[in-house]
Parts: sequence; C-alpha cells; structure tokens
Amino acid sequence: MTINTESLRTKSLHQAKLKLSKHRELGEQSHLNVFQVADLMDKIIHAGKEPEQDNSIFFSIGMN
Repeated sequence: MTINTESLRTKSLHQAKLKLSKHRELGEQSHLNVFQVADLMDKIIHAGKEPEQDNSIFFSIGMN
C-alpha cells in the first residue's frame, strides 16, 4: 500500500512541476489563474511535509 501511495505522490508532484513549468513558458498566454498556480506551488512546497497515516488501525478495526 505504501508503494502505491508513494508513486501517486511522486506522480502528482511531477505533474504539478510540469504544469508550473509550462505556465512559466507561456506567460500571459497561460490558461492557469492565480489560484491554480498557488495550489500547484503549495503541492510542491508541502510534498515532503505530509505526515504518514498509520494504516494498521484500519486493519485492526476490520479484523474485529
């Protein structure tokens, strides 16, 4: 489960970087608004700062 979660985070981070890069290249011709750019930047800045969830709690509840 952790491998899939990590690959999704990595893919999401990579896509955010690509979108920002394209936005930078297009300049005023870009279709992104200020809020979308800010959201992408937040994703990049906070990518490594998200706490890991403890999935063992969900497993133990399901077994009871």
